[in-house]
Amino acid sequence: MSDVGGDFRRQLPSMIGMAGMFVATIFLAMYIRPWYDRAGLQAFGEAGASQLRFIALELLMIFIFTAAILLLAKYKKEWVIKYGIMGILFIALLYASIPLAHQIMVDDSVTPFEYESTDDVDAAYLTEIGMDQYLDSIRSNESGELVNTIRLMQWGSEEPLWTTAIPHGNVTYEFSELVVVPGPTSVTINNGALIYTLSLSDGTIESTYNCFEFNSQGDAVPIIETGCIVATKTDDALYIIDAAERLHRYNTFENSPGVMTKQATWQLPSEMKVIDVLVEAELLDDTHLLLVSENYAGVVLLEPSIDDPPNPLGQDVYKPAQILIHAESEAGFSALDVGYSNVAEKPMDEADEGKQLIVLGTNDGDVFAWSYSPLESEVFEVESAVSLYNFASGIRDVRLTDINADGETELLITTDKDARLLYKASMVQRLIIDVPEGEDVAVTFGETVQDIENDTIHFYATVITSSYLGDDAQMVGSSYATSSGVVDSTMFLVGGLIIEDIPTIIGLLFSLLLMILLYVHSEWYVVNTVGILVGSGVIVMLGVSFVPTLIMVFMIAAAVYDAWAVYKSKHMLDLADTMMNLNLPILLVAPQDSDYSMRTERTTVHDIDDEAEEVQPQIQRERVVAKSNDAMLMGLGDVIFPGMLVLSTLQYIGGDNGLIMAMTTLVGSLIGYSILMYYVGKGQAQAGLPLLNGGAILGYIVGGLFTIGMAMFQFNISF
Repeated sequence: MSDVGGDFRRQLPSMIGMAGMFVATIFLAMYIRPWYDRAGLQAFGEAGASQLRFIALELLMIFIFTAAILLLAKYKKEWVIKYGIMGILFIALLYASIPLAHQIMVDDSVTPFEYESTDDVDAAYLTEIGMDQYLDSIRSNESGELVNTIRLMQWGSEEPLWTTAIPHGNVTYEFSELVVVPGPTSVTINNGALIYTLSLSDGTIESTYNCFEFNSQGDAVPIIETGCIVATKTDDALYIIDAAERLHRYNTFENSPGVMTKQATWQLPSEMKVIDVLVEAELLDDTHLLLVSENYAGVVLLEPSIDDPPNPLGQDVYKPAQILIHAESEAGFSALDVGYSNVAEKPMDEADEGKQLIVLGTNDGDVFAWSYSPLESEVFEVESAVSLYNFASGIRDVRLTDINADGETELLITTDKDARLLYKASMVQRLIIDVPEGEDVAVTFGETVQDIENDTIHFYATVITSSYLGDDAQMVGSSYATSSGVVDSTMFLVGGLIIEDIPTIIGLLFSLLLMILLYVHSEWYVVNTVGILVGSGVIVMLGVSFVPTLIMVFMIAAAVYDAWAVYKSKHMLDLADTMMNLNLPILLVAPQDSDYSMRTERTTVHDIDDEAEEVQPQIQRERVVAKSNDAMLMGLGDVIFPGMLVLSTLQYIGGDNGLIMAMTTLVGSLIGYSILMYYVGKGQAQAGLPLLNGGAILGYIVGGLFTIGMAMFQFNISF
């Protein structure tokens, strides 16, 4: 609720001063936000940030607080109000003064990471295996026959863990690439002619199948007209996807190696393209295949059989494959990883068997995440705690890693500039490392023998390149370069709740001094100092606790309540009278003259409102004045609500887009403030939240439309 009396021109300095305090309170909240962010101090935890019931609880507490104050005032218990609120204010002051002291006094600078070496390898990088291993391939010509030497490598080690040579096949195009589909214990490698399944433990060839058969004239004839594009081997079947997005099941037989029998065909969604635009594929288990194409990602159910005939009526019409969960991206998917969830409640050695997290990155900076729980009734679910929108302008790689080797994983996201380590379930950024340029990269942490001996950790960034020759862009070779360096504790951003002795003592003493001044000398500048600090603390505490969508719901509900309480029931005016007479700093005061004294103020908000209604500005007011008695009053709630949306935008949108949207939100609230001042300049008490909150919300929407689009509302809200 905002109130002002007198001539508009005379009130202009007060209006500007109030706007300055409005902005200062929000900027102070922005300044201390990193302390809250590092400490993970959400009021209702990470999961509560998107749950509607906690917003309802906040509204309920506002109603209870207002009712309690009015009830105590009715029964002349002002001393209970004064000392009760003084105690609450002291605690609220600590929420601002202690973080502020830490932000000013604690040096949280970090040592920059430096790469120590770069190794170039003339081999084709294939895919990651686990957290610190990967497959590559060296193609050679041995006595006129092309051979692919598959190697399981470990980052930080020059020698492979195992090598296996597999023929490329004489019926295969010389420059055809290997399409690799890793699984839980094996990997299937396909070049369009030959399909090999290798054991991940030692590289043993477990099975070999041909995509061609020879006719009576000795000519090679494809078994699938549109080719073997992607293949994966389960215990009793070989599944092949062709260029027409059809999934074929071939039964295999343990006693007859190399023999397979066609059983069924399913049609994949047209968006799930695999030829030329396949990003990655992974066999999660014998019944679930994860496919990530350029614009479509999903989990395909690998059914054991089909009720319909394989090709009914001789037509190319097939039963649609079951897609259990999917995601789409217009910008395109760029990265995939499957591993143990960084938001899991238990460490890996205590987890349920097979429970994993699927993480996808996109070219425009989004992160999609699904939980995979094969032993539960809901096998796949969206993991909202890990799903991030507009995390960066682009994402090159996502990795689930365990930098501490403690069984609890972290999410490592490589943007177009750097790699950022999001620490465990808190998802707080703990480490930022520059990554060399390159569209296709893989990054991870690894422990070499030397690391174990020296108690160090290496960071590896592998940039994958391909070489081409000729106008037809035929690939003649590929290579990758791995840069590495040691990560130590001085490179980590400060994380966790930081409470150091000297800043804490200074914050405590400063708060105590302000409370003493408030009690013995409750002048307007003391009230404003306390009000700005309290407001900033509440803004950041609630702003980091809720996603922007819920903050807007909160703001709309509070604006409706504020309008009803000011214009209809008018009990908000009674509340303001009580607080003003007690000189309690849950409001801001902008004097019109420098010699204004709040300690001698006795006018009530009802006096000013009644005076305006009677159009009698000359009526004698019940005031004791020194010289000038005019000032503008604004409740802290009028600053806190728009400020919460600004802070929530910084917290949950983040990056450059988050900063832009936060500033448009602030500008929108200031526009709402200007309109509010136009009306209150007429001398009537006004409900501030409808205009202030409305302006802030419109500013958020405008900023969102110019940056991230409708993703500004997508925060997986639940009750």
